[in-house]
Amino acid sequence: MRSTQASQQLRPGLIAGMLAIGALSSLLSGPTRADMLLLANTTMVTGTESATYSFTAPTAGTVTAELTNLDWPQALSALSFMASTPGQVLASWSDPTQSNALTSTHQLTFQVARPGTYFANITATPGGPLDIGVYSFSLHFTNGSSAVPLPASGWLLAAAVIVLVGMLRSRRARRTIHVSQLSAAN
Repeated sequence: MRSTQASQQLRPGLIAGMLAIGALSSLLSGPTRADMLLLANTTMVTGTESATYSFTAPTAGTVTAELTNLDWPQALSALSFMASTPGQVLASWSDPTQSNALTSTHQLTFQVARPGTYFANITATPGGPLDIGVYSFSLHFTNGSSAVPLPASGWLLAAAVIVLVGMLRSRRARRTIHVSQLSAAN
């Protein structure tokens, strides 16, 4: 009977302790980043191919393009990327022909000035006797501010943990009084 009561008394304390640790870690951790995946694709090409993709930026911010020249069945002999609006080139990158190319990944970062639709153009040329190649790319967006502060939610969580601990202590005190009254009655 005592071991059951002891475990029941430890359980709320354990839960409160875990919640307090969670609240403390959320308060001490840095601000949360607001990254968003805009577009991701893997494409097999035969012969020189060009593809244009549109993507929408929700606000002004930074877009990071990541292109990977995959070594299957053989690496591409050329790979290029261009980001643009209908009237302006925002960024471009070209991987020149490489005779002994292996899988390689390149990143390119550029700014978008306002929310809207933008375009990504990728041109790929396979290498080797099969004239087949594969590339993969992704576009990630980070809003204009580098981080999203979350202080209100952290303080709200801390307040909730304090209230929970107080409720558990008052509950434990009532149980102690109730048990002592039962003992006195017997």
